[in-house]
Amino acid sequence: MKSSRSKSTKSIGKSKEQFGRKEKLLESEQIEETSECLFDLPWHSFGALVLFISVYVKCTSASIPSGDSGDFIMAAHHFGVAHPPGYPLFVTCGYFWMKILPFGNPAYKLNLLTSLIGALAAFIIYITTYKITNFIPSAVYASAMFAFSHLIWFHSIGAEIFALNNLFCGILLYWVVRFQRSAVSKRARVAMEASFLSGLSMCNQHTSFLFIGVIGFWMFLSLLQDKAITLKQFWWTGAAFCLGLLPYIQLPISAYFSNAPNTWGDHRSFSGIWRHFLRDEYGTLRLSADDDVSGDIWGNLKMCIQDLINEMGTTTLLLSALSLLLARYFQNQKNIVYVYAVSLVVYLLFFCNQANLDISDKSKQLSKGVLERFWMQSNVAVSILSGCGLWFVYSLISQRHKSSSHLLHCFLCAAALSAGAHQIGINYNDCDMSSNFMVRDFGKKMLDSVPNNSVLLVKGDLGIPAMYLRYSEFYREDLDLVDQELMGFPWYKSMVGPRYNKFIFPYDRELYYRKVERRRNEKEPFTYNFENVFDVHRKAGVPVYIFPASLKEGDNSWEESYEVVPGSMADEVRHKAELYSLGQYLDTAYQMEFDSSVENCDKTLYPVRSWEYMIAVQCGNNAFALPEYAHVKLAEDGAAHLKVENRSVMIKIFELYRRVCEALTIESEDGKSKTMFETAHHETYGIMSYFLYLNYMQTNERVEAGKYARVMTKQLETFLSLSSDAASAIARIDAWCGKTVTLISQEPKEIEV
Repeated sequence: MKSSRSKSTKSIGKSKEQFGRKEKLLESEQIEETSECLFDLPWHSFGALVLFISVYVKCTSASIPSGDSGDFIMAAHHFGVAHPPGYPLFVTCGYFWMKILPFGNPAYKLNLLTSLIGALAAFIIYITTYKITNFIPSAVYASAMFAFSHLIWFHSIGAEIFALNNLFCGILLYWVVRFQRSAVSKRARVAMEASFLSGLSMCNQHTSFLFIGVIGFWMFLSLLQDKAITLKQFWWTGAAFCLGLLPYIQLPISAYFSNAPNTWGDHRSFSGIWRHFLRDEYGTLRLSADDDVSGDIWGNLKMCIQDLINEMGTTTLLLSALSLLLARYFQNQKNIVYVYAVSLVVYLLFFCNQANLDISDKSKQLSKGVLERFWMQSNVAVSILSGCGLWFVYSLISQRHKSSSHLLHCFLCAAALSAGAHQIGINYNDCDMSSNFMVRDFGKKMLDSVPNNSVLLVKGDLGIPAMYLRYSEFYREDLDLVDQELMGFPWYKSMVGPRYNKFIFPYDRELYYRKVERRRNEKEPFTYNFENVFDVHRKAGVPVYIFPASLKEGDNSWEESYEVVPGSMADEVRHKAELYSLGQYLDTAYQMEFDSSVENCDKTLYPVRSWEYMIAVQCGNNAFALPEYAHVKLAEDGAAHLKVENRSVMIKIFELYRRVCEALTIESEDGKSKTMFETAHHETYGIMSYFLYLNYMQTNERVEAGKYARVMTKQLETFLSLSSDAASAIARIDAWCGKTVTLISQEPKEIEV
């Protein structure tokens, strides 16, 4: 009995010993370093850096990209101030980079700098993952899935601030590793370095503060727990953060000394700088200043997860989850993984709650495109966690099957390289912007549509390409381009006004102040209204054009006296007393060129969430704006389509529709025709032929009427075959024609004549 009990005790002791040995093996895979050397980088990481730089530079956009890029390029070129919060670090670096780089236009120079920054961000992902795991497949997988995902890649090859934010977020996560691996006596210094880097990151994109808050809190608690920080060191750490904010001095320097042709806000006072820093015009800690739209936290979170799967695959998400489940077995990596996970969760929950963009329906695709760019920061953490998860799985398997660990290592190396190659393969064509001049050509067409010595009022991001070409490439220097959303603020005249040669400010605020309806989300009203602007330019004989075909909300003062007349791209503002006849307008419209190039009008070539998609739609709509304007002007007289004397004008409108339809229809590779415009244009073209049909029927010219009836039948059949709601389409047709037109059945028939 005693012998049996002794044997059992020995067996239990042996089991505990084996279990303890297994735990020690897992912990000893990574030897804790007493001091993490900043420049102690593995040789293979430089191979990864060369790859990232080579691919990104090869794909760098050759000219101005879409979105906010033009604003950043102009600000960097002239040392101006970009839209809130100003992004002074990116602008300042871009300014000196443009001075140093001896080749390329301003857009290409800043695009190239962004590509290099993006490559460094991917490099940081690589070395951070390797420092945590000491496992090459993990580093390869994490960095490749991150760098060559469509979202990261596309926004790292054009002048945008997201690549720099990715770099700083990656550096902050790397400093977590440095802090954890450093000797206790040196951690206060590492925390001070992280504080300085945090300040710098706040000079670029403010969303980084969500990582900063979690990481800083963890470092502070760790230092307190280890009694490794003094009060003096604590204050020096705070001072280091403030020192990192020093690039914001760029704002007042620009306001007083740069004389930049573009700026945003008055930064000649501390209150102006503070307002800009807080993004007051956009809404502090929100994406939109619209108070009527609140953040849909669960909808945004669902979109984020779906986009993450689309960008980096289900495997990446699964490995990230495994890293959290298995981290408790790895003492040297556990704290790092948990800090990353908490940073990720805090970022997603806070941002998804505050991202108050309306993405509720399919028509809000551009808003979804704006929103998805902010998933990049979360993808930084997810990619590193997936690398950790891969290492944890390998470690556990290799402990059980030591004999096959080498074979498993080789397999995972090959799998990681294959995953990276697959990412490159599926995204390369969409992300190679080296020969994409779409946005530049769009801006040139806009400027070319405006006559000499005119003023062009622009609004929104689609007007930025023309602004860039005019003030950074000095194209069409005879024109003055004015931001209609900013031109009425009191500071605009003194800070930006001196650059203009043609644009006339109506009057000084002190002498004449006419209050206009204040736009809901503005902080101060215009000092004058559009009627005043148009009046003073009409008196001076300076033509005024606008793009897009809408003016600032809340100011309808001009509508009684002026009208917006569509052109080939930009639209002319004309006094109603000076409007030429409809026939003269059509003669002018016939001389305009329609953009029939596939690159500019075929929206199917671009993601629906992209600005390129919006530009393609805009190009198609602009071409149809000319006949539609004439169509509406004719229809203002309820019986216009029945008057025989209007027949020549009606035929011109009809032929203009036909010309545009033909110009914007292409043959696809399979031999089928493809239209590059909205389906509603089929409807209006067909209705115009119906008006002609009715007109000819008034004179009993049945044969001629039948020709137009056939056109209407064909166009409406095409329209309704593309329309998702035939009933509402017929209702719109009825509204236009003034009577029920029965054309659509299961087998459409030609109108009887």
